[in-house]
Amino acid sequence: VLATRGHVPEIFEKGNRLGGNLLPGGAPEFKEDDIALADWYEREMERLQVPVHLNTQVTKEDILKADFDTLMIATGSVPKVFSLGDDAHVFTASQVLMKEKDCGDTAVVIGGGLVGCETALWLAQQGKKVTVVEALDKIMAVNGPLCHANKDMLEALLPFNHVAVITGAKVTGYQNGFLNISTAQGEKQIYCDSVILSVGYREENSLY
Repeated sequence: VLATRGHVPEIFEKGNRLGGNLLPGGAPEFKEDDIALADWYEREMERLQVPVHLNTQVTKEDILKADFDTLMIATGSVPKVFSLGDDAHVFTASQVLMKEKDCGDTAVVIGGGLVGCETALWLAQQGKKVTVVEALDKIMAVNGPLCHANKDMLEALLPFNHVAVITGAKVTGYQNGFLNISTAQGEKQIYCDSVILSVGYREENSLY
């Protein structure tokens, strides 16, 4: 937008391509439009001749030395994480979606929001045994309203692809391949090769 208005913007990106959270969000085959959008932005930067510096982590010192009229910090957000005990086998949804981590054949996704449900469906479609554990009484209950087409599709496709869903459950720890959860019916254990955290994002504002 700045380029089309006649300004001279310049982009610094710490990753190896543009797109941010669009990239893990678009990893499942049924989310290909997200990747198409990231691709479109890349082509627009080329067309508008906007300089893009990839693999570049900007520091406070870099900023103070620079001669920009205006600085815009758009460092976005990062997945929330917390310790469950055996954290060597606890990953974020982003790490699994980007294939940075292998979740094994059996996984539990903590968090039944949109990202958690999409991740679970994507893994199940690869033949993995997946369980979604959600603290609320139903999945996809926060950060709405969601597009009905997306929500209805996921609610139908999760059971169709044999994804187990446990609601009203609190996770208490993960040790020796077993995830411990607390439910209204009592304490339960779920065997899994890994635990995938999908419990939202926090702002990445350290540079700001």
